[in-house]
Amino acid sequence: MYRMVAVVFCCLVVLPIPAALAQGSAANEGLIETFHTVNLSRGIDLNIVVSKRKDATPSIAALLFAGYPGVLKIRNEAGNITYNLGGNFLIRARRHLNNDNVFTVLVDCPVDQWDSCGDSYRVSEQHAADVADVVTTLKQKFGAMQAYVVGTSYGTVSSSFLAKNLGGRIDGAVHTATYTDPRTGARAHGVPMRNFDWSQANVPQLFVHHKDDPCDVTRYSSVLASRKNLPLVTVEGSRNPRGDACQAFTAHGFVGRERAVMLAIGDWIISRKVAVLISEDN
Repeated sequence: MYRMVAVVFCCLVVLPIPAALAQGSAANEGLIETFHTVNLSRGIDLNIVVSKRKDATPSIAALLFAGYPGVLKIRNEAGNITYNLGGNFLIRARRHLNNDNVFTVLVDCPVDQWDSCGDSYRVSEQHAADVADVVTTLKQKFGAMQAYVVGTSYGTVSSSFLAKNLGGRIDGAVHTATYTDPRTGARAHGVPMRNFDWSQANVPQLFVHHKDDPCDVTRYSSVLASRKNLPLVTVEGSRNPRGDACQAFTAHGFVGRERAVMLAIGDWIISRKVAVLISEDN
């Protein structure tokens, strides 16, 4: 299932990439990052980046699913990790989720999904099977004892359906800036999230949402109405918001609140502590 991407033996070569050389040095400050290719059970490759704090031996894997379109196209190019969507909230803030207990994993779409990775794949049993292969690799090769899926914006299509479809293969799911109000039309995406029922999942789940999220497909009021009894972290405040409403550097992407949000996610993963409100004072 697991194939390394360089020289030496036929099955595994780990390529550590110094943080200073990797894309987005601020995003991986203090981290040791390695590029890996998981050869899925169906014979297709899926690339990941494993990030750990220096001198830490964490045993909880947080699998990160970025926002639209979610295709990272992770590559190792001459010893340098490259990927798309570097400004995405989960990607740029991942260092704050890494600690002595938790390590993060950037999860790309399988290479046969690099042209789309849309709704039909994300809601499918195949997506669940592919991510299950990644989880197995993390447990066998990287010492993971637990695994969580963490999605943001369009990535919550993955985290929501994986929470429903993976059952005992994962230990929980975190949905941030959750997709609740997909647009209509031929080019709309996230459509299966309309009226999604998170109670169908049998794993612990946490919602994290900005009270002033300006994006029309991720309304705070809709999360309040649809989460039922599941825990919610409400975020207030931002710093220097910019760009379109549904882009990564507005309140939709928790701009200026990245560290506080990631620390709250980490606390919930480790101890089920819920920071009900993250305000400017946090």
